[in-house]
Amino acid sequence: MKIDVEDLENARIKYSSVLDLKNSEGEIQWNRYNAMLVVNTIFIGFIGFTYNKDFSFPWFFKIIFWLTPVLGLLLCYLWYKMTERGFMWSEFWMTKANEIENSINGKVNPIKEGKKLRDIIGAGATKNASFIIINVFALIYVLMLINNILSLCLIVNVFSHYY
Repeated sequence: MKIDVEDLENARIKYSSVLDLKNSEGEIQWNRYNAMLVVNTIFIGFIGFTYNKDFSFPWFFKIIFWLTPVLGLLLCYLWYKMTERGFMWSEFWMTKANEIENSINGKVNPIKEGKKLRDIIGAGATKNASFIIINVFALIYVLMLINNILSLCLIVNVFSHYY
């Protein structure tokens, strides 16, 4: 079967465009991921000040710091969803590139060969690691929130004995 030259050129243009979109999505995804990583690190750093006895904050700031783990959990949820969506789009564009590559029938097929290699070494390692990091931050926030609730219960209990 002879392939039309114009169809072949259109497939090559589409293939190149799909790879550009995949690369762009990957860059955007990791920029978002890194931004969320920095924001969460800053949040935990600020919360850490409340555990330091050398610093004294007015009660207003202490209340804000006690509630910050709730905001941190919300950030982790958004971070998780953004990362999940980024991986979904990257996978979508790789699937499209693979389909176009299959229609071109060339001797060099980097997408197909990359998929075979990924299947051998295990697909999803980076995706899983990125989700584990998000979950570690969420766990830290949960533990801080539990600690804050227990501390608040202790304070309420102490005041209830005096009044």
